[in-house]
Amino acid sequence: MSRTAPDTDTKPRTASLAFGPYELVRELRPSGAIERHLALHPELLTHHVAYRFRFGATKAERRRFLDAVEKAAALNIPHTLRVEQFSLATPTEAWVISPYTGNHDGLMLLSDLLAVKGGQMESLEVTRVLSQLLEAIAEAHDEGVIHGPLSINEIHVDRSGSLDIELYGVKAAIIDDYDSEELAREELRSIVSLAYHLLTGVAADNEMYIEPTKLVTKLDTQWDAFFADGLDPAAGFESASEVLAAVPGRRTTPSTPEIKTRNVTSFGFGRKKKSQADQAR
Repeated sequence: MSRTAPDTDTKPRTASLAFGPYELVRELRPSGAIERHLALHPELLTHHVAYRFRFGATKAERRRFLDAVEKAAALNIPHTLRVEQFSLATPTEAWVISPYTGNHDGLMLLSDLLAVKGGQMESLEVTRVLSQLLEAIAEAHDEGVIHGPLSINEIHVDRSGSLDIELYGVKAAIIDDYDSEELAREELRSIVSLAYHLLTGVAADNEMYIEPTKLVTKLDTQWDAFFADGLDPAAGFESASEVLAAVPGRRTTPSTPEIKTRNVTSFGFGRKKKSQADQAR
């Protein structure tokens, strides 16, 4: 069953980039202020995502950008999209190339998946999402790379149902000044907040939220404790490993495997399933 990814793409067009062999095919939905384009490697016949950055003309901004993508390009971590190539096109414009994990319909982001599933996921699916994202983040933090608060639209779902974070570490590294420990805590809190949204269908308010067992029928009470710790704005988890250890229902031996199916049905991605609340009715 094919997926429906609601990309609002423009009409196909072809234009060569100023570096490398890549040709721009069409514009994809932006990632915040960063443009996304579908790009073709005409010799290998492979597709990629070309990200277009715009910034001020100061040398400091260019230096921060180059430092950021160099660190990102050095990462080789599952569940993060590799930085394959990057270039400063002009003093105010830069491009980054990464793999394209979508299909002929366009990108499938985690936000699209949530919409396909009716705005809510089952607890086992949320556990798998947390496992994949946190394993990647734990390894990146060990290598000294921090991304900062992560949004649902920065997470790609590939054709096998596996998750990948785009441009990991770039967003934080181009910021002029930040506290790395606090930024890491904010990143972890954003992951917990994302899990709450996926599980309950409701956006989390870190300071005031409803316990998930009051919103999801027959949900394990361990989720209440997990979110009480993870969303606490004054405390929260200190490391990705600590968050992983606290995820309800996660098996640590063996670790949660990647989804390696021909479609996305192993996550329930290939078809819309009823939420737990709907099933209880």
